[in-house]
Amino acid sequence: MKKVVAVLLLIVLVTSGAYAETLLKKGIVFYGDQCQLCGEYGYCSRIPTHREAVNALISYYSKRGFRVIVIRQKERFLEAEIYKDNDSVDRVLLDIKTGRMRSLY
Repeated sequence: MKKVVAVLLLIVLVTSGAYAETLLKKGIVFYGDQCQLCGEYGYCSRIPTHREAVNALISYYSKRGFRVIVIRQKERFLEAEIYKDNDSVDRVLLDIKTGRMRSLY
């Protein structure tokens, strides 16, 4: 009985078009990404300045059609609000030491 229910659920999910990637907003960092501040594996030759981090964040999102407003910097983290057409679509946290970004939502 459990196998039948599992198969039916799988069929419903596959035929409904409810895939995770269809729910994601294109260009938003949900699970983490790397900005151009540091290398691919989170190693920086030097820790960037606040201005360099802000510029990297703005550059990263402007290429995707978003606008960035930096909210605050606390220690090594930079928090920013991401906008698309005057609507807030995400809030991200940038680790200045490693260059890693992630969504706060």
